[in-house]
Amino acid sequence: MNKRAKMWLALLCLVAWAIVLGAFFTYSIPSLHGYWFDITGMLLLMVVVALYPIQIKGTNISVIQGISLAIFLHFGLLVELVLVQITIVVSIIRLKYPLYRLGTSSLMFMVVSVGSALVYYLLGGKIGGLGMNEYPAILPVIGYSLTALFINHLILHFLRIKLYKETSSLFDKDFLLEFLMESFVLPVGITFFILYSQLGTSAILFVGVPFVVISLILRMFHSSQKINHLLKFTSKIGQELTESLKVDEILDIYLARITKMLKVDYAYILDIVDDNQLKVIRKYESQKAECTHFTHLFKGEGISGKVWESGHSLRFEGRHQWRKYSKGILPVTAQSVVSVPMIRNHEVVGAITLASNQKRAFEKAHVMILEILSNYLAVAVDNAKNYEATKYRSERCHLTNLYNYRYFEDRLSEMYHQYDYDQKPFSLILLDIDFFKRVNDTYGHQAGNIVLCQVADRLVKMIGNNGTVARYGGEEFVILLPDLNHEACLELAEAIREDISLNPFTIQNDLGDFRNRSINITVSIGVATAPRQGEDPLTLIRNADRAMYTGAKQQGRNKVASYIS
Repeated sequence: MNKRAKMWLALLCLVAWAIVLGAFFTYSIPSLHGYWFDITGMLLLMVVVALYPIQIKGTNISVIQGISLAIFLHFGLLVELVLVQITIVVSIIRLKYPLYRLGTSSLMFMVVSVGSALVYYLLGGKIGGLGMNEYPAILPVIGYSLTALFINHLILHFLRIKLYKETSSLFDKDFLLEFLMESFVLPVGITFFILYSQLGTSAILFVGVPFVVISLILRMFHSSQKINHLLKFTSKIGQELTESLKVDEILDIYLARITKMLKVDYAYILDIVDDNQLKVIRKYESQKAECTHFTHLFKGEGISGKVWESGHSLRFEGRHQWRKYSKGILPVTAQSVVSVPMIRNHEVVGAITLASNQKRAFEKAHVMILEILSNYLAVAVDNAKNYEATKYRSERCHLTNLYNYRYFEDRLSEMYHQYDYDQKPFSLILLDIDFFKRVNDTYGHQAGNIVLCQVADRLVKMIGNNGTVARYGGEEFVILLPDLNHEACLELAEAIREDISLNPFTIQNDLGDFRNRSINITVSIGVATAPRQGEDPLTLIRNADRAMYTGAKQQGRNKVASYIS
């Protein structure tokens, strides 16, 4: 909420409280003589029950409705209003919610109390204690209870959509849960009212203990359900992480799932660069978040650095708790922060830090879940890195770092399969270094290797992302060019031939004086385009090879030749 909205909310609350308290002191005080001890006991009972709420979609729900119902039936609307308001104030302060939540909760419960009481009176309900063998009118009580349920739910639905900008269904499973709770609490509240009318003060003890126990049981049940849901979600995320063998994809999956599971405005995955430094390898910042620009942290620096140093998780409920650790790295809008280590083989290999603009957004259960997921992530990333390294080595020429012939064959086959769908021609360039044996015989094989590497670097630089450069074998190279017709491929091949022939190569004379020498080399090039000059991979390679030998090598070398069918 902005400051203007908070100001109007505070003003509205003050006016409402002034009216309620004025009416209470005017009409209720004279008639409460002899009941103050009982009212105080009921108030304490309401406060205790309210401090152990059940949380549904970020909203606390407690069973104080049963107690407030009994208070309303015996003492009337004004007493019930005041006691509920005092309970709200104590609960907000004890649970450390923002003060504006006090305003919204206070006004909401005022509307609920007044609306329910109005329905109760319209249905013929009366206020006051019962005599022996008397029972309250059931229809007005049911009307009171259902009205409170529906008004409360409608207001919460409105607040979620308009104030908190959340998607919410009016009648969902949470509404069903509230309805079931109300169905359970209603007879208990009526029983409390009857017992208090018959037994007086002792009824508070008889009913109060069960209410507290019920609240604790329901809270524990809901907490276990929530943890169970988080564990199921964790298992699903873990399975997704282990299914992928690409590091970038794994990191993207993790951030996408974790920001959906928790209220996260900022998320950072940090990897250990060396013995003293952490590097941000992935980050998420919501649209309403203030962007950060840090990329590195030293060991022991900031929250993530301390988690790395200690190997233990950290959780903070508000900015005042973590401000001394952050050193301005986290955005000033962040409130709640949780940071967990990534551990593999009993060693910290990174850290995951999440932050939210809301206070107390992360619970202890979230830390446990994040620790499990961080270990999943550490193992998945390590497996992916090993796979990528192995795959890289299997696809690359150890000397030139170009793709090898096996990778080239697979890529060429893929191109033919793709052609069946898009019907786009593609071309192939086969290149052979002229008189390469002379380089080895004159300057040594190491010099020849240097020439091969320098030719490979030039080809990669000229082709860039427009094609695939591979070492075909020995002093031969092959270039696969998607979406390139025959004429354009000939122009590119001529540019390659000219660059190599006009720009000398620097080598070391290993068979002579060991000094650096500049030498000139030339290449012979054959070009073929699919499908016109090759209907399958083997035919295309043969035709490019034939063009190179018959059209370039046999015609004096240092030429570009095209296959002629």
